[in-house]
Amino acid sequence: MLQFTGYDSSTYPIFHECLQRYFPAALPMEDYMKKTFHCLKALGFEDENTMGMAALCRDEITDPLLNEVVKYWGKTFNCCSLAGFVMMGKTGLAAATDHVPILEGIRRFTFLAMPHIAISRDGEIGKVYREGIHKASHACGALEAIVNELESGRLNLKMDIEDLEQSIIRQKILSTINYGDKPNLVDMTKLACQIISDDVENLLHPLDYSIFKYAVMTGIQIHGPMDTNWIYPHDFYVVGADLPGGKKVIEVV
Repeated sequence: MLQFTGYDSSTYPIFHECLQRYFPAALPMEDYMKKTFHCLKALGFEDENTMGMAALCRDEITDPLLNEVVKYWGKTFNCCSLAGFVMMGKTGLAAATDHVPILEGIRRFTFLAMPHIAISRDGEIGKVYREGIHKASHACGALEAIVNELESGRLNLKMDIEDLEQSIIRQKILSTINYGDKPNLVDMTKLACQIISDDVENLLHPLDYSIFKYAVMTGIQIHGPMDTNWIYPHDFYVVGADLPGGKKVIEVV
């Protein structure tokens, strides 16, 4: 039986059945952040010498995870966009890395990037009940919109200058799936996680790791009942000149 911060998993068994079915390795957000922090501390990352970077969905219900990044890593460069896709590009990365502290010739930062999804206490995928709103709303609404478009067979493929982020997300997803595929919201969120992970790796790859030492954490943020948050881990690795082969992959258990 899982208990944390006054929460008892036996209270909402249907939610936990869905969580284990779709995201079997998910951890409470607080546990995930503690585990990754202690792993990185052993590799020389500290609040005093490291800057955080976070690419989460703009949705306000992702704030608890952003707050956790700030809690562990202090000043944090906000890289957020719709669905947590990494839209900052070379200019944004240049700005972010220019803010990273230099200690003994090394600049350290952590980069956490995740899409999100909700599961209600009754096991409704994508449904979240927000304070002050007396009906279910959606997480992630941007990804659910594309799920619905694919299901209907009507896709707007034109780049919409007044909806740039959603247009980019749609194009990235459509360039990844096979023609005729209609992923549900769980599969779409996992696909978004993989795209985001690849985009982060490609964005950071040109950095000179004789100067930069950085950690990447990707996965999926899951919103559960009673304002609980969970993390389904995906990638967790550190890049730096002092590591064998320049990279260390870490498993979160």
